[in-house]
Amino acid sequence: MAGGFPWKGEATGALEEKMDRSKGQTRKKRRNTLVWKGAALAIMVAVCVGGLFVWSMWRKDQEQKQNMPVYLKSGISIERVEAYDGPFWEDGTDRAVEDVWQLTVLNTSDQDIQYLKIVAKDENGTSLGEFEITTLIAGSTVQVLEASAVQMPGNAQSCTYSIENLAYLKQERSLHTDKFTLSVADQWIRLENNSSENIENDIYIYYKRIEDNVLQGGITYRVKFAGGLEAGESREEQTQHFDPDTCEIMYLTYQRGAFQ
Repeated sequence: MAGGFPWKGEATGALEEKMDRSKGQTRKKRRNTLVWKGAALAIMVAVCVGGLFVWSMWRKDQEQKQNMPVYLKSGISIERVEAYDGPFWEDGTDRAVEDVWQLTVLNTSDQDIQYLKIVAKDENGTSLGEFEITTLIAGSTVQVLEASAVQMPGNAQSCTYSIENLAYLKQERSLHTDKFTLSVADQWIRLENNSSENIENDIYIYYKRIEDNVLQGGITYRVKFAGGLEAGESREEQTQHFDPDTCEIMYLTYQRGAFQ
C-alpha cells in the first residue's frame, strides 16, 4: 500500500494538470469564439450601413431621373439639374464658385437659337433662378449656370421650369470662307481678308467653350476686328478666353446688323 500511494498521487496530479489544460483551452476557444462573433457583427453593421448609403444614393439618383427630362417647348428640354463647382462662366469672370445651380439643356429642333431664357419657380410661383443661353445651335447640348450664381436649392427638382424668352438666329451661321481665312492660337485669333474687296464694317467672331461635345456656359464670347479689313489685309486680335483645345468658333459676321 505504501508503495502504491505515491503513484496514485502522481496520477492524480497529472490528471488535474490535464484538466487544467483542458479548461484553459476551453476558455481560449470561448474567447476566440467571442472575437469572431464580434468581428462578424462589425462586418454585418458595416455592410448594412454601406448598403443603406448606396440605397440612399440610388434612390436620390432615381428620383432625379424620374423628374428628367423636362420638356419645355419648340424642341427644348432640360436633361439634368445638378449642383456645379468650378469657374463661373456666365459673366466672363471665371471666378471660383461652389454648389451653383446648373441645367443641362438640349435643343432637339432644327433651328439655331440666338437667345433663350429659362426661369425656375417654386410651387408658390416665386422665381428662384434664371438661366440665359446664347447660341444654342440645332441638336446641341449646353450646361448653363444660374445667371447670378445662385446655389442650387433643395427643391430644384420639383421647380416649374419655363421659357420666358426665345429668339432664333435670323441668318444661317457662316465663317464666310469665301472672303476670310481664319487661324487660331492660345488667346489669339488671326483673320485675313482673302477677297478683292475692302470690308469696312466691324467684323465679329463668336465662339463658345465646349467639352465632350457639350457647350459650357450660356455665354457666347466674341472678338471684334474694328473697322474691318482691307483686301488682302490680315490682323490678329487677342482674347482672354479663347483656347483652341476647349473652344469652338460658332460663326462670323461682317455686315452691319447681322446677328447683332
